[in-house]
Amino acid sequence: MKRIIILMLACTMVFGAVVSSSATEFKASGTLDMAFEWLDNPNPREASNGDYFTAIQRLRTKIDIIANESLKGVYYLEVGTIRWGDTDTFGRGSGGAIGTDGVNVETKRLYLDFQMPHTSLSLRMGLQGLAFPGLANNNPVLDDDVAAVVANYAFSDRFNVVAAWARAADTENYTPATPTSKTKYDVFTIIGGLNFEPVTVVPYIAYATIGRNADVNSGIPLGIPLATDDRDVWWLGVSAQSACWERLNLAFDFVWGQSNGSDMPAGLTNVNSRDQSGFYALLHADYKMENYTPTIDLWYASGDDDSETGDGNYLPEISAGGLALTNLGTDGGFFDTTDNAFTLSGIGTMGVVLGITEVTFIENVTHDFKVAWMQGTSDYSSTAVVDTFPTDEDRAWEFNIDTNWQMYENLAAIVELGYLNPDYKSVSGEEAVFKAALGFQYSY
Repeated sequence: MKRIIILMLACTMVFGAVVSSSATEFKASGTLDMAFEWLDNPNPREASNGDYFTAIQRLRTKIDIIANESLKGVYYLEVGTIRWGDTDTFGRGSGGAIGTDGVNVETKRLYLDFQMPHTSLSLRMGLQGLAFPGLANNNPVLDDDVAAVVANYAFSDRFNVVAAWARAADTENYTPATPTSKTKYDVFTIIGGLNFEPVTVVPYIAYATIGRNADVNSGIPLGIPLATDDRDVWWLGVSAQSACWERLNLAFDFVWGQSNGSDMPAGLTNVNSRDQSGFYALLHADYKMENYTPTIDLWYASGDDDSETGDGNYLPEISAGGLALTNLGTDGGFFDTTDNAFTLSGIGTMGVVLGITEVTFIENVTHDFKVAWMQGTSDYSSTAVVDTFPTDEDRAWEFNIDTNWQMYENLAAIVELGYLNPDYKSVSGEEAVFKAALGFQYSY
């Protein structure tokens, strides 16, 4: 009898393990995007440079591996952006030519997400999306995927604190004979969330320590160029949003940053060291009507003076999310292959965007109409070193018409029309930029 009971207990344990394993839930979500895009005069910094047509596609899939409401793992993969006809067969965006056999699956995010038992502390660690706060628009300093540990503690429904450490780069040479030092690029941040419904305020502070030999795969971030010494960078910022009025929404982003102790060249070798110190501010307002929503966006970011020997006045940037306001001059397009013609992050520029958005004439079809003016904030210089980004003598105005047709619950057709008229001091005979794009997005 005793043996039978032991056997039954063993079977119970086995079946219990099977049940526990089978209780793991898998959820997949993402988008499959297609786009056909045409540009005339794609580089506004040059005189007429022809036109450009491309067909592209991209797949993004997020897989949640859920054990329970307090524990899950996440795998986020991406295929693309694949340009039709691209003859590369290996690497990002490959496989667009005949045969279509590209080795092109990328790991975008891979992290563990769990809550500490019997506490209000949640932890997320691994390759993940990390962004400094931005309630009015994307953050101009950091909004990207990175290896990080993020802790979030909720003191109450109205107050929480987020602390994060991210390793942006580690290019250490592990060869014992010739080890490389000063190779780490680490970012630390503390973010406070204050919810005083209907007002939300999110202050934050961030610090980055960058070894002189550290490098970033994406290149040299604006405001933190290569150096011959270690660098320390600080940021202070606040993001706020108010919905005090039923139809009116207000949002504001501000961030100041300083990079010092760097011995950073201005752009040429043998030029004196340059510290960086600058700021960025953006105000957004929209007023929701029955069939449309008027919007306004105003932004200003400090720029450089015309000196090659003085310190810089750009806001130091890690990896910006992009100023998503218009579909051509800024980073607000459906695909990021035909925008950013004037600025990517907004750093070193100023501008205003007026819009009539969410206009509805037909059910499930909305239109956005926008007009924008933008200009650089750096002093103009005849030298190529300082005149790298838009100056106060460089400006452009833009007009957009965007249409979204929700064909099915999970399928949208998107049309983007854009016109950008630039005026660059250092360019003679530049021409306007025209854009027409047709996209399809399947969400699942």
